[in-house]
Amino acid sequence: MKILNNKLIKTTPSETLSFIASPNKGGEMQPDAVIIHFTAGRSAESSIAWFKNPEAKASAHLVIDRDGKVTQMVEFNRKAWHAGVSRWADRSGFNNFSIGIELDNPGRLTKVNDRFYSWFEKEYPREVAVEAKHKHEESMSFWHNFTQKQIDSCFNVCKLLMETYNINLILGHDDIAPFRKNDPGPAFPMENFRAKLMGREDDTADIYRVTGKNINIRSGAGTEFEVITQLPENTEVEFVKSKFGWFYVYVINMPIKNGEPLYGWINGSLLRKL
Repeated sequence: MKILNNKLIKTTPSETLSFIASPNKGGEMQPDAVIIHFTAGRSAESSIAWFKNPEAKASAHLVIDRDGKVTQMVEFNRKAWHAGVSRWADRSGFNNFSIGIELDNPGRLTKVNDRFYSWFEKEYPREVAVEAKHKHEESMSFWHNFTQKQIDSCFNVCKLLMETYNINLILGHDDIAPFRKNDPGPAFPMENFRAKLMGREDDTADIYRVTGKNINIRSGAGTEFEVITQLPENTEVEFVKSKFGWFYVYVINMPIKNGEPLYGWINGSLLRKL
């Protein structure tokens, strides 16, 4: 598989990919981020059909089915309509600079006695249900799993995109729209996936810089939480996790009492990625 003229092209007969054009797209863009979604649909075919419908006013660059087959619907240098109202750190409007990848997956499941149902009332077997807590929620719930073929296919595509374009962010829809979206959710191994793509052996994340003067770092994700201390402008921090637009970070080279490392929460709009 390779990219030619902003489209995926087969390089071996065994590769399963196709191009089905969506009319739902905008003008040219230069991608520097990848946003991973789940479709919350009945099948990859139904999602592709929806993205082909002009009334949908939605699209993605790629749809990956549960067997790992890739369907491209928008050229990588054109805007797809996948992100909506979105923000991460000091950037917003991710349709303007990101590639959207939709993974065929119904999303959250509801348990009724010993049975599991999607929002569209389809029943699923117990073995596909993953019990986990979403990072933006307080309680456990059930989520449909992703197949290893899906994850591997997504990884290979992301790696190729990173080699071809100036991609420096791999995020979930729930990262850039935390109040609206919960995909790809806790069944997708985002931290490990991102760390491996970025060439790291562990799950450490990205480095950001504080953009204002005397910025509060707090004990929780919100202004109602106690201020631990204030950080000077240009302080470098390491991203650990996010919640509702707040970043939990490790402050680099700034020990506090007894030499302990400093961790806390900062509003993401006050950080810029290095």
